[in-house]
Amino acid sequence: MISTRHLLIRAFSIARHSGYSRGLSTSAPRWSKEETAQSEGTSTGQDAFESESSSEEDFDAGEDQLRAEILNAAMPFIYSHGWSQEAIAQGAETLGYSGMAHGMFPKGGVELVNHFYATCNNRLEEHLAAKAKEIENNPELKKGTTAFIAESVEERLRMNIEYLDSWHQALALHASPVNIPEALDNLGRLVDHIWYYAGDRSHDFNWYTKRGILAAVYKSTELYMLQDKSEDFEDTWAFMNRRLSDVHSIAKCARNADNVTKDIRNVVKAGLLTALNIVGMNDRSR
Repeated sequence: MISTRHLLIRAFSIARHSGYSRGLSTSAPRWSKEETAQSEGTSTGQDAFESESSSEEDFDAGEDQLRAEILNAAMPFIYSHGWSQEAIAQGAETLGYSGMAHGMFPKGGVELVNHFYATCNNRLEEHLAAKAKEIENNPELKKGTTAFIAESVEERLRMNIEYLDSWHQALALHASPVNIPEALDNLGRLVDHIWYYAGDRSHDFNWYTKRGILAAVYKSTELYMLQDKSEDFEDTWAFMNRRLSDVHSIAKCARNADNVTKDIRNVVKAGLLTALNIVGMNDRSR
């Protein structure tokens, strides 16, 4: 069985290397006379193959676009149907694609959750990129790393407020073993966006440590938010700031890397347990 640690590293690795493409050689290959003759004789077949491949790529792109349109149309139906196949079917029907939703979304409601999560991650990245540009033009606006991370986490969590009444269902779908890899992929991309725009350019194992810690702080705050009845979620932001402050203090004061990792892990674990206890999700008898 793959451990959660390995899944996290896998998710963060995907996020780390997304956007990078494999370099292609620009040097011309050398062909023998026999190979040249063969290539000339099969050029028509190769052209046909390339044309077919291009058509398949166009089809895949068109299908992805259609899926996104249906999922976008399904969002308003979450209020009445939750994060479900029914909501997706209603979205498809509004676009005139009645009966298509089941075949296009075999995983059911979790595909709606993943779509929303990825969309919010993209919105956050656009927000952080715009903020980075603003700071570049006005250096005096730059804040400390902890303050920047706190603002970024709050910005992302506020995107959940619109669907907060049913967000526990979305989290339950993500917690299913078959859905965990993609859930961790989405979470990995989220924390990587935040750390990247916070200025982190590390290339050692510290890269994973920072993102793992932030992922745990984010998830514990997300859980806490589910039961928060305070005005404008003031208690949630206070909870988040305490977690970030604890982690920052330990990292600043510790003398040894092994100790800091152990101490931070204990603080993060305590934060997660606190959040789980508050929302009633830590009943070990279940």
